[in-house]
Amino acid sequence: MKKWSATFRIWHWLFALTILFMSTTVLLRETIMDKEVNGAIITENISMLYDVNVTKEDSIDIAKEIRRPLWEWHILVGYLFAGLVLARMLLFLTNSGKQNYINCDKKTMHKKAVGVTYIGLYGFAAIEALTGLGIKFNELIGISEDIIHTLKEVHEFAFYAILAFIIVHIAGVIVAENTNEKGIVSDMINGGTKES
Repeated sequence: MKKWSATFRIWHWLFALTILFMSTTVLLRETIMDKEVNGAIITENISMLYDVNVTKEDSIDIAKEIRRPLWEWHILVGYLFAGLVLARMLLFLTNSGKQNYINCDKKTMHKKAVGVTYIGLYGFAAIEALTGLGIKFNELIGISEDIIHTLKEVHEFAFYAILAFIIVHIAGVIVAENTNEKGIVSDMINGGTKES
């Protein structure tokens, strides 16, 4: 019998890819697609090439339009992310999905800590999904500007909490693969073999 079901493994890798994609869109938006930086480049180049003065505000609006498709992809993948969070909640109902959370009294302190950490991840992922949906559908729901501002701050905090988890997760997998738990990565690809 497989340690990890195909459903859980597919979920795991899709979840990882959506986080990677959305993190990349945020990174691009905050660096090479920054509206202020690109607005200044637009202003300088239009005035140099065409001898036309463009206001800072107009240049920033142009920069926002250039990066709009990137953000539209962020939102589309965000819907997938929200669906995956919901799917994970449903996976808790399966044996494979709740494997790390049964027989806790027999687990080592390390395994218990790992389980609690994953529950934290799922909590922050749920917060990320809900705040993202709230930001996207604020007009439909009728959310005030103050609450939108708070949602954005919570959304950003949850994002950084998820990134911190990913760093710890990858470090933990590397340590485990090189010590006493060889095969974690391959188990998450081929399912592994359930211990008797």
